[in-house]
Amino acid sequence: MTTAPTLTTFSAKDAKARFGQVLDEALGHPVGITRHDRLTAYIVSRREFEKMVARVQYLEDQLWLAKAEAAHNEGYASAERVSAFLSDFSEGNTNNEKSENDKSGNQVLRQP
Repeated sequence: MTTAPTLTTFSAKDAKARFGQVLDEALGHPVGITRHDRLTAYIVSRREFEKMVARVQYLEDQLWLAKAEAAHNEGYASAERVSAFLSDFSEGNTNNEKSENDKSGNQVLRQP
């Protein structure tokens, strides 16, 4: 586990007056904004924000994969349902679309 770097903070009043400096600081590391001596917000670079979003998405994906495996292992989902879920998942159909087979055996998607 990594340790968090020391956070540079600005009061809201100082951040407003020195906004350019705050942005420059945020390019290197997150900057904290305080109001009444309480940390109330962070400013992060676009690159850092996109890294955080990608990490959250990765962790959500891993959680869904673990849930699918647990459902199968506990007998709540057949191997076929888990395989269909994983197939949908790998194809990017992760926005609550469900996979089913029609009468001809072709895979179709339906909304819940």
